[in-house]
This record gives sequence, C-alpha cells and structure tokens, in this order.
Amino acid sequence: MDTRPAALSTAPSAEFSESIPVPLPDDPGLRIERASPDDLPRIENLMQFYNYDLSEWTPVAFAPEGRYQLRPKAPYWAQPDVHPFVIWHGAELAGFAVVDGECEDPGSDHNMGYFFLARGYRGHGLAARAASELLARFPGRWEIYHLMANTPAAQFWPGVIRGRAAGEIVREVRGLHGDDCCLYRFTVAPPPGA
Repeated sequence: MDTRPAALSTAPSAEFSESIPVPLPDDPGLRIERASPDDLPRIENLMQFYNYDLSEWTPVAFAPEGRYQLRPKAPYWAQPDVHPFVIWHGAELAGFAVVDGECEDPGSDHNMGYFFLARGYRGHGLAARAASELLARFPGRWEIYHLMANTPAAQFWPGVIRGRAAGEIVREVRGLHGDDCCLYRFTVAPPPGA
C-alpha cells in the first residue's frame, strides 16, 4: 500500500523553456564506472557523506555509534533494476550514483536513486557532466527528485535535465517520504543509430 501523500501541486515546466543546458567541460579525467560487488562497501561508506549533506535540509539522525544509520543495502543492490556507479576523477574517488527503478509513476523506467559528488569536486562542471552521462546511458522515461529545501539541487538539475531531455519536462511539487520535493519527469532518447 502506498502511504505517500498525494501531489501538493503541479507547475508547468516554464522554467525549463527558459533554462540553458549546462555546458559540459571536456575533462578526460572524469570516469563513471559501473560498480563491482567489491565497490558496494565503498559506496556505502560514501553514503555517510551523502547523508551528512542531506542533513542540511532534512533530519537525518545518527545511530548510537556516531554514524548515520543506513538501511541494509544488500536487498537494494540485489534488485535487477538497481545500477550503482563509482565516479572517479583521475585516480581519485570523487563520488557515486545509483540509477534504480523506484519511480513514482508506473510509466517511468528510471530514477536517480542517489547522486553524490564530494564537495572538492563541485563547482567545476564535473557533476553536470557525470549526471548527463548517466542519463544518456539509460534511454527511456526518467524521474529525478530533490528536496524543495535543497536549493543547490534546484539550481543544478533543471540545466542537466534540459541538456538530455527529448520533449516535454514535467515538474511537480509533492510530498515524498515525508518531505516536500520537486519531482521531474522527462524522456531521454536513445543515441542516434541505436
């Protein structure tokens, strides 16, 4: 049974018609690699920093031992529609991302379950390039959401989405998992000749 609140409001996608796709720097040092089973503990470690960032906009409690409490991830990793990635810049671990099928709309194919780039790698266009590359790897109907209070995400995602979306972008403000969120729905076309 879905206990999530109904939509709070729906807004037209006018902000997208006026937004400019994010220019992507040519940075051969950026690599996005599909995570191996050996990478999954590394991603779970990075989730501590993801939760630290998230705690600026929504309560995220520490467990008694002083770390953020993560739900057991083994069942999540085992799902066939969960695709974890490790993001590298040169030889340095820079972040991670997870594409999954945990969508609000049954007509959607993909959701950006997690997207994290360490603070030292932000502000240089690397996150936009990484996100754009991930979107391109998964043609189909997408959903991406962020907390309404997360203003950096509100500034980041529209340009990235506009750079990859084929056609209409729907933006909806709704309650998700107990927080007011901005949910985007859009389609990424397959590459030419595919």
